[in-house]
Amino acid sequence: MTSRFRRRRAVLFAFLVAAGSAGAEDDWTTTRESFLCKSNAEVREIKTYISNSSDSDLAMARGCRVDYIKNGMTKTIWSSRTSRSYCDGKASRLAARLEASHFSCSPLRLQRTDEG
Repeated sequence: MTSRFRRRRAVLFAFLVAAGSAGAEDDWTTTRESFLCKSNAEVREIKTYISNSSDSDLAMARGCRVDYIKNGMTKTIWSSRTSRSYCDGKASRLAARLEASHFSCSPLRLQRTDEG
């Protein structure tokens, strides 16, 4: 399996997981980290959300997701049920990749009140 195919499969899986949990969208209201990336003609945004679930399920309460906004379309590109730091790292690395592609990225909010 090629790495390109694996990446597409991972993105599709993350999208399907997000679509399947549409009823629980209210649990994803806290933005943990956000980047605004601009080039000459484009603006992109990377947002990391943490779960505000009050469920007794500890794994869900520690969850996170990363949304990528490009051309007005929002896609969830990564998620974790157990590690918020996973999403933070993915969002930071994506911002660095965009900067390497001639975007200028600036953090909009950084809220690290808990590590995980």
